[in-house]
Amino acid sequence: MAPLGRRAALSLPLGMAAAGAGAQAPSRAVQFFVWTAVEPLLRSTLAGFEAAQHQRLRLMHVPWAAYRDALAARLMGGAEMDVCAMADLWLPEFAERGWLAPLDSLPGATGAAGGIRPACTGGMSWRGRTYGVPYYTDSIVFLCNRALRDRAGIAAPPESWEEVVAQSLLLQRSGLVRHALALPLAPDPWQIEVLTALVYAFGGSLVDASLDPVMQDDTAGAVPALRFLVDALHRHAILPPQAPTLSETDVLDAMADGEHAFCLAPSYRLRTLNDAALSSVAGRIQVAMMPRGGPRGTQQTCGWVRFFAATPAALESDTRRAGAAALLAHLAGEENGRGLAVQRHLLLQGGLPACSLALEGDAEVRAALDRWSGDAAILQRQAALSRAKDTLAPWLAEWSRAGAADLRAMLAARLPPEAAMARLAAHWSAMKAAHG
Repeated sequence: MAPLGRRAALSLPLGMAAAGAGAQAPSRAVQFFVWTAVEPLLRSTLAGFEAAQHQRLRLMHVPWAAYRDALAARLMGGAEMDVCAMADLWLPEFAERGWLAPLDSLPGATGAAGGIRPACTGGMSWRGRTYGVPYYTDSIVFLCNRALRDRAGIAAPPESWEEVVAQSLLLQRSGLVRHALALPLAPDPWQIEVLTALVYAFGGSLVDASLDPVMQDDTAGAVPALRFLVDALHRHAILPPQAPTLSETDVLDAMADGEHAFCLAPSYRLRTLNDAALSSVAGRIQVAMMPRGGPRGTQQTCGWVRFFAATPAALESDTRRAGAAALLAHLAGEENGRGLAVQRHLLLQGGLPACSLALEGDAEVRAALDRWSGDAAILQRQAALSRAKDTLAPWLAEWSRAGAADLRAMLAARLPPEAAMARLAAHWSAMKAAHG
């Protein structure tokens, strides 16, 4: 998760002192590491936690795009850290390396993971053990600029990726946009989720249930989706030529300036795009169901869970263990009958969909989702068709790095999708074999 690039500055790491804790506050602060975008959302809730628990916190953060490598470096280097933000795409690797502590190692924190969506529980678990409490869950959704469609006389959002091409070309011929579609394809952590969403929409998969690659399959793998992607760039030119270098924030900034009619983005971005203080297209961006791709097309998309986890260092003393457990309970919103205050705050103030089942019937939450998206019912339908990444494995990050050059060559039309996927499948098989 990251703020819109031109509209939110990144703050520097900070230490938080416990308000009102006085002499009761322990001398050591709980060390808490997160990505930068969540720091402002957590600040007010953590100040209250410090005061109530007589517990000091040191909150450290780096931008999302650099977070995984920064976190790994700190854990390998023995830097002090008790609790960290974590993503499902890194959990298998970090758990296998022993960089995270299962919650059953922290009595008092285990109950904080109850009452949540099963998909969230699955995304926070590895080899039968739970490693976190929820931060948020979301999925890649298809967003439309309704005003541009209306000006072009397009009555409804596209229902297929073929219709996306047709509507995009009409919008471009009408002079309303230079490139109607925008996708964040830069090699950062969003890339795998955007590409996986596109593969699912074309009825394909990257790997099977045994973690063997099928991405190279010409019909049921990733090849049809990636053929579409290359055509969108080079044949139809509905994607801007710089698309392979565009980050998620680049795409959202351009969408907020009215430069594109369609994009793929996390659903929580609707809150910012439809905020008049932050976006010139506020009130015009609506969510639509994921377009189907080709003869095997579906409306499925890629979903994920982000969560808060404890490090093994948090178990080194009773004081550290107690501080980490109390912070995780606070973040889960289950502490002392407070009711889901943190998850509710993250949803209403940040637009971040909650893992908690208890918030589904919250009237204020439902009204906020309607206001941001134009139709909360579509968000719920799309969420029900969300699937976790099929590539969740300890070697995912290594595979992504190994295949980056092949993806770049494919997006530049120097390597056919069939050849690119064959190479990526070979990398995957070799890494799976090496992992044993």
